[in-house]
Amino acid sequence: MSAVPLILVVGGDMLAVRVCEELCATQGHRVALLWVHDHGLATKLDRLGCDYFPHPPNDYESLQTAGVGDAASIMALSEDDRLNLQVALKARDINPEIRVVLRQFNRGLGRKVEQNLPNCSVLSLASHSAATFVATALDPSCFYALQFPDIDGVQTGFAERSAAELGVAGVTVATAQQRLHARIVAVDGSPNFLLGHMLDGEERLIVFARVEQLEATSGTRALVRIERRHKHFERLRVGLRKRLRGLQATDPVLRRITAVVATIFALSTVYFAFALQTDPITAFYFVATTFTSTGYGDITPLGHGQVAMIAANLVMFTGVASLGIFIAFATSAVTSAQFTAVQGVRQIRTRGHVLLCGAGNVGSSAVGYLHALHQKVVVIEAHPDPVLIEMSRERRIELLTGDATRDATLDLCNIANARAVVALTDSDTANLEVALGARARNPQVPVVMRVQDEAFADSIARHFEAIRTYSTTALAAPSFAMLSRFPGTRGRIAFGNDQYNVGERLQGQVPAPPPAEQCIPLGVWRRGQFLHIDAFEEMEPYDRLLFLVPLSQFKPASGRRRDDAMAVGTT
Repeated sequence: MSAVPLILVVGGDMLAVRVCEELCATQGHRVALLWVHDHGLATKLDRLGCDYFPHPPNDYESLQTAGVGDAASIMALSEDDRLNLQVALKARDINPEIRVVLRQFNRGLGRKVEQNLPNCSVLSLASHSAATFVATALDPSCFYALQFPDIDGVQTGFAERSAAELGVAGVTVATAQQRLHARIVAVDGSPNFLLGHMLDGEERLIVFARVEQLEATSGTRALVRIERRHKHFERLRVGLRKRLRGLQATDPVLRRITAVVATIFALSTVYFAFALQTDPITAFYFVATTFTSTGYGDITPLGHGQVAMIAANLVMFTGVASLGIFIAFATSAVTSAQFTAVQGVRQIRTRGHVLLCGAGNVGSSAVGYLHALHQKVVVIEAHPDPVLIEMSRERRIELLTGDATRDATLDLCNIANARAVVALTDSDTANLEVALGARARNPQVPVVMRVQDEAFADSIARHFEAIRTYSTTALAAPSFAMLSRFPGTRGRIAFGNDQYNVGERLQGQVPAPPPAEQCIPLGVWRRGQFLHIDAFEEMEPYDRLLFLVPLSQFKPASGRRRDDAMAVGTT
């Protein structure tokens, strides 16, 4: 048995490779990957210096061959939730003390597994990354977001802006935090500052706050309002033109029937004005009551000749027939409108909405986050699942069934008045096409897109500065890697010249700060509320603490001393 602990990774996709890369970049453990034979995968792992066991993962013999009996932790990261859970339980059969990290799309199941399986952490790749997509869409200066506490907490995020952009130039850090309802984490990249420091307008601030607070200080809302004022008259003109075209597109049978009925009604009114020897208004009233078969009896054609009585009968028959036809058309139109409202393609009139293109695993999680933030959401999805259709039926979202890359589909989405556009399809090129199409229609709209290929993401960032790109793998891989040893890991961020691990820790009856050095408190979850704190001394018993651990303090160390230091970093 080796004195160096083994971390066993199970999976064969980009996430598994990226997690191995993260683990191999740190010291104090061995890394091995278990997956079916794949030559390309073997080549990548060989470059990383990671051991590779080309065997079926869901097999006791394969797990024993890979060394699960002596491993410190196993990370089941395949795209199959069921397979991950099976591998984890079989690993526990062989090694009851092994730490388990699971990838699960179903957050509800994942939470139950965590609660019932000791020394186990479960992370949903979709939910983890969706939080950042949503926060960046609402505030383009946000670069990382998470739900704290997980599943049932509030949505929080980190953003970088100047003091002037935040409207806190010329005040102290303490005053700025009160105004922003946020925790200022760093000033010009440094976390070492005094609460009494007077902020200069050019100083760059890293702030941590609830997403609602970041959104409130973002300029996107004001920009949308300005665009609305500039385009108000243009919308009226275009709207009138569309309505005229809509009348021309009406069913020709309905148009002819309407013209005939209107002519009969007008001629009848003129005739009965003379036949009944009354004024036009009274004649109109008589024709209307006869036409609709209301028949109050206050005015009758009796005593005015047989021609008047025959004419009244004809008006009655015409009215009954035409009303039946109109009711049939109206019923058909309402039925069609209901179907279209649920999953059809039609012109969106909503303003200030977030347009989300692609509602797969990540997109569905993003919809949930946006709905929790009380945002208006318009979703374009070619193949909506029953959950999306039900949300549309309940008017919680507006759903368009179609291809988001088609110009005709984007033209229906009122992008000129959108808050943001988020492209989350499974295709990088499709997401880029959506992003460019949205920017062509509204150059000011914030656009966030999912890109799995990191080299492609870098190219997009160089050539299209206004488009923000994120990889779900890049967002989640550091969290998965750190979870293999530190249960409280919630993510990783970077600012200044350092990287920071985002950690979560449940306090006991006697609150205590994290054992690692130079940790930065962010906030606590206390009695169902999220509160910012500036110092660990502000904690109370049983608070759930969120904090940052600077990773630079571990780099100079080596061997066992370094391992011991890191082991207390986020526990």
